[in-house]
This record gives sequence, C-alpha cells and structure tokens, in this order.
Amino acid sequence: MAEKDTIASSGDQFCGNCGAAIVPGSAACGQCGLAVRPEDDPFKNLQEAYVPYCRACGVPVPRETAFHCTKCGVTSLCREHFYPATRSCSLCPPELTEESPEQAPSQVANRRSGPWAQAPAAVPCPECGARIRQGVEFCPNCGVKQESYGAGRYAGFLPRLGAFVIDHLITGVLVAALTVFVDIWAIGPVLSIVYYVLFTYYRGQTPGKMLLGLHVQDENGNKPTLKQVLLREVVGKMVSTGLPIGYLWILWDPKKRGWHDYIAGTYVIKK
Repeated sequence: MAEKDTIASSGDQFCGNCGAAIVPGSAACGQCGLAVRPEDDPFKNLQEAYVPYCRACGVPVPRETAFHCTKCGVTSLCREHFYPATRSCSLCPPELTEESPEQAPSQVANRRSGPWAQAPAAVPCPECGARIRQGVEFCPNCGVKQESYGAGRYAGFLPRLGAFVIDHLITGVLVAALTVFVDIWAIGPVLSIVYYVLFTYYRGQTPGKMLLGLHVQDENGNKPTLKQVLLREVVGKMVSTGLPIGYLWILWDPKKRGWHDYIAGTYVIKK
C-alpha cells in the first residue's frame, strides 16, 4: 500500500531551496534563511466580502454582531432569534425543567418578537449538520448543495386534479368490489374518508399524489397531524364540496391552497 503524500495534501508551504516546512506567516525559511514570498490566497477577498446570514430568518448579519447558539451549534444568528438568557436560538425546542416545568411557556412567550418571529423551516446540511433554510441551494458553512433545494414548489390545480382523478378511480374500484358483498349505500363515502385520512396521516400523500410527486405538509414542512388531517379531509372537503369555489380557489391563490388547506393549515407541494 502506497504511503499517503502528506506534503501534497497538507496545504502547508515549503521552502523551494531546502524543502523545509515554512511556519505560516514567516517571511523567511527557518532552516536556510531564504526569503519566502507568501502565497496568494484566492479566497481572501471572497472571505472578507462574505456577509453571513441568520440561519433562522435569512437576514444578513455582520460578523461582529452575529450570535452563536451553544445548545445546537447553529451560527450565525441575528439578535431577534438569539436568547441571551439561555444562549439558545429559536430553532431549539423549548425545554421543561424539573424544578419549574410550568415556567417554560412563559419563557417562550417572553422571547423577543420581530418581523421574522415565525422562523421558516430549516433542515440540517447532510455534510456538516448546519441548519439551513429550505430553498437555499448551497450550505454557506461547507458549500455542499442541498437536496431540499427547490422542494418548496406549490402544486397547482392541474396536478392536484390529476391526483384526485387517480384516487377517485382507486376508491371507485374498491367500492365496486365491496358492494358485491355488502350492499350499504354509505360504503362509498365511508371508504373514501378512510382512504384519504389514513394515507394522508401516515404518508402525507395518497397513491394519486405519490404517482405525481405531491406531498401534503404543514407550514414547517412536516407531515400534518391527525387533527389537521381530519380537518382537511373531512371538514374542509365537506365545505369545499358544498361550495365548489373552495377547490377553484387553488387557481388564483399565491400558494395554491384550497379552502380545505386553509381550514387545516396545510400546503400541497411538488418535489
């Protein structure tokens, strides 16, 4: 097995006369005294011009005013999303202490509020673990391209209509098969509700949405809770079915949400 070339991979500077390693910042070789010209750093100007942004809200934060969360390691943070009392950030979940568990909600309520009080969804970088806002293409900490980039595209009316048609065909076949054995008029609506509720709750998507790459999620990018699913698939769709404009609202809504999405607090995105 060949030995690793430490000289080529170390990034150190070496004397061209005697080959000795040069101490960083030295003007001459410590071995033979030959004057050394410092290597040009192509990233020097870039590093000096780079202004980090707050990982919680994306607002540019000068280096001298940036904060660092000692709890989860996120840096940089703006003043609005860093809490000096706990030296934590808004991305950290609140903790209940054994001594005074009832005080945790008041601590959260007393946190500073600003124009970005609700921090957008953030995901960990797969390379270095830094928390990155969704929609950011490259990690500013290590430069790795994020897999979640472009994941926040809202699904329009036609893709959602296509998913509905596919799901309607699937439930229609199931109802036709069941009515052979059970002749109950309510079997269709009940089966449809169970179908949509179970798939949306456990997977965040029905088979029709799976085929078209659509996902139902909450405002933080997570699968909806059971309460949200019931509000969306039962209450919300009953309202939208009674007033079809609830579905047509998707056509002009900026985030492509129907009334059932507003009732449940959900979004449908295309990944």
